[in-house]
Amino acid sequence: MPELPELEVARKTLSPCVAGKIVAGVLVERVRSIRTPREDAHAFANGIAGRRVEGIERRGKALVFRLSGGVAAVFHYKLGALAACRQEPVRKTGGVAWNFSDDSALEFTHMQLSEFHLAQEQELSKLPVLKSGADPLSRSLTAKKLAGLLPAKKQLKAALMDQNALGGIGNNYSDEILWNARLSPFRKVGDLTGAEFEELARQIKSTLRESIRAGGEEEFRDACGRHGRYQEKVRRRAGRPCRRDGHKIEMVKNGRKTFWCPHCQV
Repeated sequence: MPELPELEVARKTLSPCVAGKIVAGVLVERVRSIRTPREDAHAFANGIAGRRVEGIERRGKALVFRLSGGVAAVFHYKLGALAACRQEPVRKTGGVAWNFSDDSALEFTHMQLSEFHLAQEQELSKLPVLKSGADPLSRSLTAKKLAGLLPAKKQLKAALMDQNALGGIGNNYSDEILWNARLSPFRKVGDLTGAEFEELARQIKSTLRESIRAGGEEEFRDACGRHGRYQEKVRRRAGRPCRRDGHKIEMVKNGRKTFWCPHCQV
């Protein structure tokens, strides 16, 4: 499932090929992905056609396409999708395509439960798909602020994944962040020391930025079709030696899989 790094890579690679362009028409062949208005492909297409793409923002695990006239189209990858720039109009698609007036296009395919929402900008806060969590890459996210955001009674991994606390960190990067910070995913937030919060805040930003520089995880493809190159340190390495101390990486499944090194993550 794409998380903050993949969304940021998507935003950066999509922006140059869509910003400032006028949507000439919208093709919707995966109608169930249109959630607002509910499975109404006609209303969705008409609400976008003729508008200029003024910019793209990342908000948590969603992309917000800001359109002229105070309208915004929200795309949530959910389990995954490919959002790609095309150099010619899209006439047939298995997903959703925006054709621009300059004969280029933006196409969304391989959509695994992906969602589209169309709303007035002032109504965005009402969309359940957009959570209120703070941006983990914000300069204002200090250790002190982090300690106030994360629910004290939650385990660390669950707290990092709480989209109402922090936006964009999910199952994959929570494991990576906690391995880098040498913290057990099962520690309670309220048990952390000030020094541990300092390290956690540092590793949140460092881990996410490392993945952004690498283009996201290997299964992800950006707007130009390039695969990510981020090398996981602990995810999907159960039974293999820890890259830091050589002890065996363990995995527990309690709804979601959690990977950690019981020896160096305390």
